[in-house]
Amino acid sequence: MRLLHIADVHLDTPFTSRSEAVRQRLRRATLEALDRCVTTALAEEVDALLIAGDLFDGAYLSFETERFLLAQLARLAEEGVQVVYATGNHDPGEGTRAEHLAWPGNVTVIRDGSPMVVPVTGSTGDTVGYVTGTGHATERETGDLSAALRPVPDTDLPQAALLHTQVSSAGTGGAHHAYAPSSLANLRAAGFHYWALGHVHLRQELSGDPPVHYSGGLQGRGPGETGAKGGLLVDLKDPAHPVVEFREFASVRWEKLSVSGLDEARTLDDVVGAVTGAWSGAREADPGAEGTEWILSAELEGPSPMWLQLRDQAELDTVADEVGQKIGIVGAEIRAPRVHPRVRVEDHLERRDVLGTTLQLVGEVIGGGETLGLAEADLAGFERERDGTLAAYLGRLLEGGGEEIMVRMLDPEELAE
Repeated sequence: MRLLHIADVHLDTPFTSRSEAVRQRLRRATLEALDRCVTTALAEEVDALLIAGDLFDGAYLSFETERFLLAQLARLAEEGVQVVYATGNHDPGEGTRAEHLAWPGNVTVIRDGSPMVVPVTGSTGDTVGYVTGTGHATERETGDLSAALRPVPDTDLPQAALLHTQVSSAGTGGAHHAYAPSSLANLRAAGFHYWALGHVHLRQELSGDPPVHYSGGLQGRGPGETGAKGGLLVDLKDPAHPVVEFREFASVRWEKLSVSGLDEARTLDDVVGAVTGAWSGAREADPGAEGTEWILSAELEGPSPMWLQLRDQAELDTVADEVGQKIGIVGAEIRAPRVHPRVRVEDHLERRDVLGTTLQLVGEVIGGGETLGLAEADLAGFERERDGTLAAYLGRLLEGGGEEIMVRMLDPEELAE
């Protein structure tokens, strides 16, 4: 059984915080990604396309998107490719377009928490495997929908499970509501050969044996969703040796950069040059697929003689326009939350006041000699495997903290020098 696993397509996301041009490009990019997905499914001769929830962003679709979606599904129907779609919290089975669309005959929609077993037929018409899934009946499913999923008994055919869920151990899980929460241990013990998950937009493998995967979003929707986006091609012809491969579908990618080195910047061209230089370095490390378009979200940081001007959003919008035109991208947004004056911490360390004492304490923490009496459990964001020691983690958190403190505490005339 060969499958293509996607999730979190979010058709008709409004992108209301973006400019009109960027908003229209992103809406079009989502449709392009779905078209690429279907083209890949046909080229790879998959037996079924699995959609692990949030196919729609909300209760309704524009007529244009509705027609486009049904046309893509019809392409699959013409070649005998099944589609198994389990609803998620954005597109639950009750009261949304998922409940009313005239789905093609090749599409099975799993609308609620009742387990549904879908036999998957191959090109010869024989059953080549099974997909078992549950969906979200409402937009706030708080129970563990995975608990009811069990493989079909007495068969050697490959079996996949399909679910929109918040696995407690998933990376970036905290950025998503804990709808249909589940535990990785229970998923692994259920007996399926593959788990096709949705809800968390970061593509990730939670387990290799058996494979438990989030395919991630089909198209990045904001600066927090960087990297290549697409779906997972899953080959279960030999269930004991599954093969899972990523396929990129997104035509527009987000890049998020931190830009420093502004300590000598005195003109617009200097600032634009710093941003475009950081962009060039990022593209050398990751050029993206051929034809990829980009949207940049850059944050300026560090000391600069232009710190006050760079706190003005109108000025930053001018920088963004210049950057976008110079590097030829869909759009750019520039922010400067951590730009500060060119003050030197060492010039104020010997002060016998609150500022001097605070700067000394920050320096001790950054140097690893002070942990402020905190334990690992006191810091919700600390993970030992990722962050190393508590002292090193605190040091990274406070990097540049001395300068930020001086911005707040020094006299404005002194800062302007």
